Amino acid sequence: MFKKVVATVKENSKIAAGIYKMIIACGDADIRHFVPGQFADIAVPGHAELLLRRPISISAVNPDNNTAALIYQIQGKGTDIFSRLTPQTKIDAIMPVGRGFYLTAREKTVFLVGGGVGIAPLLSVTQKWPSKTYEAFLGYKGRDYAYCLDDFENACGKVIVTSDDGTLGEKGFVTDALGRRLIEAKPDIVLACGPVPMLRALKDILSPFGVPAQVSMEQRMCCGFGACATCVCGVDHGEGLEYKKVCIEGPVFDLFEVVL
Repeated sequence: MFKKVVATVKENSKIAAGIYKMIIACGDADIRHFVPGQFADIAVPGHAELLLRRPISISAVNPDNNTAALIYQIQGKGTDIFSRLTPQTKIDAIMPVGRGFYLTAREKTVFLVGGGVGIAPLLSVTQKWPSKTYEAFLGYKGRDYAYCLDDFENACGKVIVTSDDGTLGEKGFVTDALGRRLIEAKPDIVLACGPVPMLRALKDILSPFGVPAQVSMEQRMCCGFGACATCVCGVDHGEGLEYKKVCIEGPVFDLFEVVL
């Protein structure tokens, strides 16, 4: 259950072009039950005119000292302010928020597919379920935008990297690299996060193989805790279209049910 807390910035540093990693002490939020895919919804400190909180991916947690690592990309005034926060700054956060990824004992081989800042929440999957066999497919704009590669290489048996400009790994789309790999090996499930065009391509590629998939939606949000219903997306369970609030009923959905 999410909780409103006063968190403390411990570290905040640039890890790639326009991408930052913030480690926060989570106050009295109990992160022992954190589920990968959940996020922190953070108010911009010192700027009351910026009314909306910013949803930030949680990439890892440390229950021993109750800290969480948040990875975010500068996309506007709010996240630019985040990038300049210094250690010991207090921030108003609601966390952990949302419905995350879910794995059972049946899923032994897991493919992780991420694009851009959507790569961030996938790393915590390997932390939550360390006994699984993982392969990661990571798509970046280019070498300057790459982050967390060492972490994925340490946690996964195979890591395939693509970039838009060809400066890192294979040139092209990460979903194309996945498609070629699926001809050789079929996972029990795919977990993914990235922009909607990537998720659409993922759906097309996975359909012929019959591989189930869960995806984390990158959606604009207002309140972040289900009150305003501005972040809804369509979900079709086969009995007609139903609208779900991404902030609390997601952000993770079945790829073959969510409307992209």
